[in-house]
Amino acid sequence: MHAVATCGATAPSLEHAGRGVSGKQPKRALLLPAPNRGEGHPCLRADLATPSFHIATSLTHSRAVSHHHAAAASTRRSLAPPPKAAIATTPEPSPSSAAAAQRPGETPDQARERRVRESARVDERVTLIDSYPAFQAAIESAGGRLVVLEVGDPAVCEPGCEEADILWRADADAAAAAALARCVAIKHTFARTARDCPDAVFLELDAGTGSGAAAAAELGVTTLPTVQFWMKGTKVWEHAGSNDMERDIGEGVLFYGDVAGEGLKPSSYVTEIKDRAGLDALIEGRPSELVVLDVSTTTAAACIHIFPAVLALARNFKGYAAFGRLLADASVPASALTQELRVTDVPTFIFFKGGKEVGRHVGSSRGDLIGQILSIQSAAGVKAPPPPPRAAGAGRRGG
Repeated sequence: MHAVATCGATAPSLEHAGRGVSGKQPKRALLLPAPNRGEGHPCLRADLATPSFHIATSLTHSRAVSHHHAAAASTRRSLAPPPKAAIATTPEPSPSSAAAAQRPGETPDQARERRVRESARVDERVTLIDSYPAFQAAIESAGGRLVVLEVGDPAVCEPGCEEADILWRADADAAAAAALARCVAIKHTFARTARDCPDAVFLELDAGTGSGAAAAAELGVTTLPTVQFWMKGTKVWEHAGSNDMERDIGEGVLFYGDVAGEGLKPSSYVTEIKDRAGLDALIEGRPSELVVLDVSTTTAAACIHIFPAVLALARNFKGYAAFGRLLADASVPASALTQELRVTDVPTFIFFKGGKEVGRHVGSSRGDLIGQILSIQSAAGVKAPPPPPRAAGAGRRGG
């Protein structure tokens, strides 16, 4: 099954479908009855858009401490700061490295010319800001478009999780070298993503300057690098620290910005459900198909990480199963529908057949999701679609 190309990167493949996120125990978030506004919760991640719910996520997975949201700032776990790796300015690619990056049919000169054009495109797409007022102006100018902000410092690269902190202490030299490579790669990924995703706005803030450090403080940034995702003046998600940041840049743009690689629009394959009427229309419009409803929230990392797989399934299962997505915290009607559907954990996948609910899957295991879809359709006598044709040379090993 084909993976979905996110802007600037490739989303997780479904080849290892039996695994959850990163092959570990699938994560999920809980939708809990909300206490009064302002009350804390040890696992608080973010408020939903209405006072009906709070969202809490398990902190048992070490990666969870890397994902922060504005409402969780006061409950963020305090980590001892690791040694900081000096990050050198990335040099211009040498002729030999440009030749190594040649595409099929390109000459070395053509490859170099293409890289120059791509670099110019990146310069056009990434706006450098140096203060908080400049950030506010950029947010206002963006209107309803997704804004992706990278906050960094050329001299600092912090991993942002406990496991990495242990590695720093165990072998500082090796960790510093790894951090250097990781943060250089992050810069390249951010640049490629900006180049390939014209519908989103990309900003870069250097926190190594006086005004930049002040802006970072205003933005609540405590770990460098940090990438924040903003919609309509509100921060919807944040990844703090270099660990897994390359993956999360592409997945965040895919989830929030309705933008994937090769000009793909996820909403063309996964219908956005905003209320009960929208869900009824999707179900009634697919009387003979299995309808899969992905109930997620905008702040749960597990929902963001599973979405590339949902999109891949929607593309490959066209005519076999129809997919919709309900963001529980997007609006009052969406929250009401979530309660009506009795969803208490996200992501939850609800399966409808012939207008009736026929099953559910809770969690971010891609393998379990695929297996349940195939099982329901098999029981109904519906054969699975054939695998998509492979591109020429796909799956072959060089040598």
